[in-house]
Amino acid sequence: MQRKLNDLISRFSDGEMGRREFLTRIAVIPGGIAAASAALPMLHAPAARAQPGGSPPYTMAERDRRWSRIRAMLSEQGYDCLILPHRSGDGVNLLQYATYVSGGGFFPFGDGAVVFPVDGEPAVIGGRFPTPWVSWRVQKAFDDGIQVPLGQQIVDVVNEMGHAGGNIAAVGTRASVGGLNEFINEGLVTYATWANVLAGLPDATITDITEQFGLLMMVKGAEEIANVTRAAEVGEDLHRMLLDVAGEGVDSLEIRSRIASFLVENDAQSDVQALLLPPGPLSDGQVINSEYGIIHSGGYAQVTLCLAVGSMSAEMEALTDVAHESMDYGAENLVAGARFGDVIDGMEEIVASAGYWHRVPQIHGLLPMTILGPVYDGPDMEGAATLGADVTVEEGMVFSFEPSARQGPSAEAKVGATAIVTADGLDVINQIGTRVQRV
Repeated sequence: MQRKLNDLISRFSDGEMGRREFLTRIAVIPGGIAAASAALPMLHAPAARAQPGGSPPYTMAERDRRWSRIRAMLSEQGYDCLILPHRSGDGVNLLQYATYVSGGGFFPFGDGAVVFPVDGEPAVIGGRFPTPWVSWRVQKAFDDGIQVPLGQQIVDVVNEMGHAGGNIAAVGTRASVGGLNEFINEGLVTYATWANVLAGLPDATITDITEQFGLLMMVKGAEEIANVTRAAEVGEDLHRMLLDVAGEGVDSLEIRSRIASFLVENDAQSDVQALLLPPGPLSDGQVINSEYGIIHSGGYAQVTLCLAVGSMSAEMEALTDVAHESMDYGAENLVAGARFGDVIDGMEEIVASAGYWHRVPQIHGLLPMTILGPVYDGPDMEGAATLGADVTVEEGMVFSFEPSARQGPSAEAKVGATAIVTADGLDVINQIGTRVQRV
């Protein structure tokens, strides 16, 4: 199946088939729709440039801004180069880490890496599609007809750069790293690949800097902020559409169909698609919680919406009040100079003192998710530690708010928004989702 997927994507990216034929043919392959959703934003062939994210979403000036900041960090800490792996199937890593350095056109499938030196040209290893940012590309190296392991290809590039005995930084090579995110605790590289790297570079000193690199990425430049804002605005329009469509007696299939059509019509994709909506028509008193991760124009946002259909129970009214209070506290206190853990502690106290709990983080960073509040598996259960509790919030950081109040196994009011830290406070882009809405 993987070979069929790769072949279709390769033919589409080379312009051998149009978008309609590509989507039609990939839809019949198991996992094909998900694969197409991941691939379309990153394709750069002439056939794909009219598609969402098809043309490079960032300029060379943005590349230079990122590269100069990375090189300054590496130089200050005495590193010669940085290895950034990319792992197949790592959806949360979309638009992150290796892609952050290599620009658009990195691979949606397959393992690979970027090797980024303090001085000189970086190299993309295993990338399927071209990128305007990096000219040095190593693709499927073969030796006597046998594919050279990815780890060996990384070693070969490091050797060619002259850093085989140097001080090397790496991202995503540890399991259970505090500062990657709560969904990925096995790193971003397979054991076999990293074992080959370690065996092939016995004289190198290799240090994982995932947390530091993630924090550097979190401070966005003007181009990134503009694209995040566009993605968040698409999410706001999605919420407006849902408010118009949803109501008592409307079938859930109609709502799901309208959401799918909306994303296509607005040149957007969605990685997170959490819609708690059982089949059948909506009924009075029903509560719908949803969260969508919006990918649009090189930006990414997460938007949350809680809809109450018709009348609202006393229990739901109480949950709503607590969710709103937590949201307001976070929006007021998540400002430049604040300690992230202090903001989370205040929100946790609001929910806990009311006798409720929540499952997902009340706030987490976006692209990457290197800092986030605790998650819980159930009521009266110990939560995970706050990642990045000691991080000082900076201007240019982007966050997803997801404050919620939950009672028992399922009764929940969950609000939220994508927000950007500014010099003057916090720009909460999504206003509709910050309040439970009634239809």
